[in-house]
Amino acid sequence: MPYGGGPQPYWPAYPYSPGYPAYTGIPPHPRPPSRSRSPRSKVKGKKGKAKDGKKEFKPYHATSVPKATDLSAKEDDGPATTAMLRNIPNKFSQKSLLQEIDAEGFAGLYDFFYLPMDVRNKTNVGYAFINFLDSANMIRFQERFEGYRFKSQNSQKIATVNPAHVQGLARNVQQLTKKAVLHFNNGEYKPVVFRDGIRVDFDDLAKEYS
Repeated sequence: MPYGGGPQPYWPAYPYSPGYPAYTGIPPHPRPPSRSRSPRSKVKGKKGKAKDGKKEFKPYHATSVPKATDLSAKEDDGPATTAMLRNIPNKFSQKSLLQEIDAEGFAGLYDFFYLPMDVRNKTNVGYAFINFLDSANMIRFQERFEGYRFKSQNSQKIATVNPAHVQGLARNVQQLTKKAVLHFNNGEYKPVVFRDGIRVDFDDLAKEYS
């Protein structure tokens, strides 16, 4: 007979068998609601930010100097004289890198050298351009520095060399006059140029080739 003065919900009996309790007529105790767990914080990857929330490093030079991908292919206009040196340890300065290049037997054989710098972090961006006085020395440089391990920096980086897209002293100077390098006050950030073996001011040469 119903108890409590009204119809009661129907609770089916569990079959009596090993593993099941005998039916006692008492509705099974409802399972207590589980405690809500605090949702895990999710950091969505945003442009300019890493997944850990820290700001992703972006070189300051990125919009001011030619991109490596734009300058690594040689134009088909004759023997190459300008080389692009890649995988340079970031702590090299223009002076220290040129000292290592000269020590390998290339002193006085080039008239243009440019190592793009991240001026905020005061480090280079990993590649440089060097224009030789003739193609034979450019080829010799490529053979010497392809697979080269730098000696004056404790780094595991292995250099690689390709003919640059922009070839020759004049065209390299003209290319960089369109960039922000002319506005750098620090001479270490400007290209190194030579005329008849004597270093000359890049700004003066830029005006001459403009």
